[in-house]
Amino acid sequence: MIGVLWLFLVNLVRRFKNLLKGLRRSPLGYVAMDLEGGIPEFSDAPKWWQRRFMGATTTLSMQVLRQRFRRIAAEPRITGVLLRVQHLSLGWASLIALQREIAWLRSKGKRVVATLGTPDTVTYEAVAGADEIIIPPSGMLVITGFHREALFFKDVLEKLGITAEVEAVSPYKSAAENLTRMDFSPENREQSERILGKRFQAVLDIIAAHRKKSAAEAKALVDRAPLHAADAKSSGLVDAVLYEDEWATHLGTVEKPADIVEWKHVERRLKLPLRKRHKKLVAVVRLEGTISSGKSKHLPIPLPFIGGRQAGGETVVQAIRQAEKDPRVVAVVLRVDSPGGDAFASDLIWREIVRLRNHKPVVVSMGNAAASGGYYVAAPAHVILAEHGTLTGSIGVIAMRPKAMGLLQKLGIQAQFLERGERSGMFSPLTENTDGQRAAMRDIVQSGYSLFKERVRTGRKMEEEKLEPLAGGRVWLGDEALQHGLIDGLGGFMDAVAKARELAKLPPDDTAPLLLLGGQGEREAPEPFVRPPEKK
Repeated sequence: MIGVLWLFLVNLVRRFKNLLKGLRRSPLGYVAMDLEGGIPEFSDAPKWWQRRFMGATTTLSMQVLRQRFRRIAAEPRITGVLLRVQHLSLGWASLIALQREIAWLRSKGKRVVATLGTPDTVTYEAVAGADEIIIPPSGMLVITGFHREALFFKDVLEKLGITAEVEAVSPYKSAAENLTRMDFSPENREQSERILGKRFQAVLDIIAAHRKKSAAEAKALVDRAPLHAADAKSSGLVDAVLYEDEWATHLGTVEKPADIVEWKHVERRLKLPLRKRHKKLVAVVRLEGTISSGKSKHLPIPLPFIGGRQAGGETVVQAIRQAEKDPRVVAVVLRVDSPGGDAFASDLIWREIVRLRNHKPVVVSMGNAAASGGYYVAAPAHVILAEHGTLTGSIGVIAMRPKAMGLLQKLGIQAQFLERGERSGMFSPLTENTDGQRAAMRDIVQSGYSLFKERVRTGRKMEEEKLEPLAGGRVWLGDEALQHGLIDGLGGFMDAVAKARELAKLPPDDTAPLLLLGGQGEREAPEPFVRPPEKK
């Protein structure tokens, strides 16, 4: 009763504010906003001390951008948006999500104008579908394609007296290859070339589709890049060459320049959406970053093999248990954007997903990557959706042990050991493994691999003979994963939310609030299985 009364009062205040805002009918013209750097699906609000002493603000996310576009589309006084685009560092899946939102806004009758400086391939590709692209006379299109560099450290490490002992299920599981080789393995080269080729073809297809070029013409333009502003305009890749002080006249007329208003000023003049009461909710659990044990954290400096953001198994597990126990939650979207990581933590998360799906529909939404452990935890979901460019699969296991005995010798350090147990030193970087210890390491990798495949076979209802050619550490793009049955469909985060609502028998509603669970608060103990998971 209290909740209903509170909702009534909130909407009463909003109706009054909207009435006042409705009295101002002056045109709002173009809404200006900045796009820069990475645009994650969600962004965390900075801590109070970061806001207070460092002036930190919440990073723009796809969720925030989507909400802005929805409000802009609903306001007839707005002509369109002016996107001031700086360098974008987007993964392929994030780029597709941004392209989708730009296309959606255009479909609602709003113009989308993008201004660029010296965009690289990804930045240009992201906004190629805009109604109009503007660059300054000094601008340049650096759409030269993709250049990938791989550094191999085997020889230099050996000079330092360090080597790496790696046990992998196949050469396709190549995470440590740069420590054990001085070039690509044939398998890794084939895989990397295939993915890079598809990525490059996607750029050509986008240029051809949005800039009315043939595939051959698109490739010729990329091969000629960098392109100066005048050349870019004459080639049809941009629509106008203007300085910022000329934008308003260009978008309007000399007599009546277009209004260009910053989002923060427009937002105050837009009507507030009325709130609805939702007794049933879709919850979102985020698994973003390298999977690790313990709590999730964001390291200030990305570290090799560890990464910057870590998806802590304990945090993710607690979020899943919160979703399981909350009576308001009728379905869950697990957002996975992870290259994998700790096998132990991945298995504990997998167990929670299996129990959760016994109670509530679980839909996985894959971001830029859902590979190795990222795919492991996704396998038991009712439905898995990925973007066309999501890197997924990598069904395999790898173990690595650095060996630094040579380094000690070079430094004049003598190591002495006291041991009890035949294999007590098998993980030490200061000892040489025996044949028995190496066999034990291979057994660890192979048993982990067998368990991984069992999880996938059960979750995806796939036979061993079909799975094995897809596994062994092989990485697939989203469209390839769909063809192979590793996922159920292509789509973005909101498609996953819509699917979760459908499975929960909720009516379609893309404005319904989502319950974002962070695994914080009091520790939730697990519930027993209602029935054995293998019978589900």
